Order: sequence, then C-alpha cells, then structure tokens
Amino acid sequence: MIARLLAALLLAAPPVAGAAGAQPAPDEAAIIAARAAALPMARGVEAVEAYQPAETVRGGSGRALPATTPARAGLSAAALEKAAAWAEARQSHALLVARGGRLVFERYWNGFDRNSRFSTASMMKAVMALAYGPAIAEERIGLDDPVGRHLREWRADPRGRVTIRQLLAMESGLAFPPQPPGPPAPPSPASPTMRIMFAPDIRAVALSVPQDAPPGSRFAYSNFDSQLAGEALAAVLPGRFADHLSRRIWKPMGAADAALFLDREGGSPHYFCCLQARPMDWLKLGELIRNRGRAGGRQLVPDAHVAAMLAPSATNPSFGLQIWRGSPHVPVRRYSATIALTVPAAEPFARDDVVFLDGAGGQRVYVIPSAGLTIVRIGRPAADWDDSALPNMVLAGLTR
Repeated sequence: MIARLLAALLLAAPPVAGAAGAQPAPDEAAIIAARAAALPMARGVEAVEAYQPAETVRGGSGRALPATTPARAGLSAAALEKAAAWAEARQSHALLVARGGRLVFERYWNGFDRNSRFSTASMMKAVMALAYGPAIAEERIGLDDPVGRHLREWRADPRGRVTIRQLLAMESGLAFPPQPPGPPAPPSPASPTMRIMFAPDIRAVALSVPQDAPPGSRFAYSNFDSQLAGEALAAVLPGRFADHLSRRIWKPMGAADAALFLDREGGSPHYFCCLQARPMDWLKLGELIRNRGRAGGRQLVPDAHVAAMLAPSATNPSFGLQIWRGSPHVPVRRYSATIALTVPAAEPFARDDVVFLDGAGGQRVYVIPSAGLTIVRIGRPAADWDDSALPNMVLAGLTR
C-alpha cells in the first residue's frame, strides 16, 4: 500500500531492469529514509506538518471570495449537491465552486474547514509556471531561453540547450533517471523518485538527470523537468522564490499565508510539489487563470503568459505549460510511456476549454472560462476517480 501511495504522489516510473542508477552517499541515503518515514503516506494530503522544513509564502487578506446563491449565479442547487455527494463518496475533504468570481458552493468533510491547509502534490507545478510571468515581463528570463543560460552548471553542457518552454511543456528529452533493479516496495533511497522528493540537495539531484532524446521530440511528465524550470527561474530573481511568489501573485491575489516544502533550511523549494495552502486560495488561483492573470483589478501575470500556459504543447495537445487541458478528449490519460499510473475521463468534458491543475490522488482545480466556473476538489485518493465527472455535473446544472 505504501509503495502504491508513494507512486501516486511522486508519479514514479517503474524500475528499469539491469540499470544501476546513481547511488546516494550513505549520509544522504539516511536522510532520505528518515524523511520518507516521517511522511504518513496515507495522510499525505492533510498531514502538512510533515512537509519540513518549510518556507512561508506571505499572503494578503485571506478573505473568502464574495458569496452568492446558486440561483443568482445561474446554477442548479440540485446539481451542486449531486457533485458534492459524488465528491464525498470519494473521500474528499473540500469542494468549492465559484462562478463569475463569486463563491457559489463550499463544503468540507472529515473535520476540515475554510482555514485548513493541504499539501496538494503537483498542483504546485502550475504555480511555478505562473510565477514565470512577472519575471518574463521584467525581461529577466524568456520561455525560449536555453536553460544553460541560467543554470551555471549546464552552460557548457549539451543539456543546457533545452529551453525553458521545453521544460515547462515536459518535452525536454531528459531521461527519467534509471531506478535500481528490483521490486518497487519498499521504496529505496536510491530511487530517483525518492531522491528528488527527500534528498537534502534536490537541485543537484535534478542536475544529474541525463538526456536520452532530442529536446522537443516527446512528451514525458517528469518532476525533474519542473524542478529544473524552477531552479532556472530562481536563478534570475533578486531574492528568494517565496518572496517573489508572495509579492507578485500570492499577496495581491488576496490569498492567506502558504508554505513551500524545502529540501533543507534555506535550500531549494520543491517546485514540482507540495505547496501547502487553503482550498479558498486554490480557488483564487483558478480565478486568476480564468481571468487571464488579473485579480483585484490588477494584471498580476501577463495575459500573454497565461495564454502560453493554456495553449496545447507541440508533443501533447492535452498539456500546456505545467497545466492539463481537457480537450481533445482522452478516455484514459497517461503521464508518459514509463509511468504506469493512468486517469480516466469516461465522458468528454462538456466544454472544450476546460483546463485543470492535477495533483496526485484527485487534487484538482478545474477552470472553465466559457462558463465562468472554477472548481476545487481536495481529498484522499479514490480508486474510481474520473476526471470529467465533477466538472460535467456542475456544468449540467447551468441555468443560464
């Protein structure tokens, strides 16, 4: 069970038979094992206290979105209750729905409430990609820059020719490092998925990834691509990434304080994972995307950057830049050829402009611009999760 939960959280690739893989030093292996043991995988979403060390992202007012009734928002209350019943049956902790910038539905289960914070796995990836927007506007970095321009270790390395855009689109051609041979359970500290999650220097782990395909030649979802993209962004900022995120997005968006998961005190955030935030603040982030980077009457992220994030990538039309797209319909979504985990969407999304943040185990922020909708679901993994079910139930309840 623990191995399956770890694979879901980290999107672990299967072991490559006969591959030796890089072995961590004994002291690093001990740190990895201890940190992995301290994270209760069955409670990985709600056990935010286990993601240590952490760095605060200062927020603003933390006030909820202004509320309205379903009828005034043009939504059927019965449809919202049906969606809530579906979510509750799948171990959800929170379900929030906004339409036109107003909170229409908010429900919590299992003792959680509006002030509860959760660690929602890979939903962090889209936050990191959004944080590129202000830096691009300030001409600190560009999507088509080679990453070696900003990562000093790769300036003279062929891998440095991979562009920022290719990293964000998961089409870098960088390999998922080989894992040691043998069964995936119990997880080994030598596993790349364990090292990128729990090592005390995840920048070094990410920089160790080899290249095994030309950049732009294939889609392969990888935490390593996201970590490298985050490290490149951090390299051009005048201070800490947490300060940049706070100043340019989180605080002006009106979110409450959040926290980044670090590899060590003062070290690198996990740019691919584990931002600890409230459901209401994820709703506000979805609204920021729906409004093409605007919040509180200000353009926090350039419209052109949000458009670039939402556009289909060259190697996977169901993926943009660190964000998933609901169109074209993919009945069974795969993360890559090397990742066994799949997610079904039995029916096509009822609108063709659905985009969504995807955190392992059904952590979701659905954004549907044509309907003015943002939907947040946070909870434990559900074996029968279906990606199109919740948004389609809500969309079916539109009355205007």
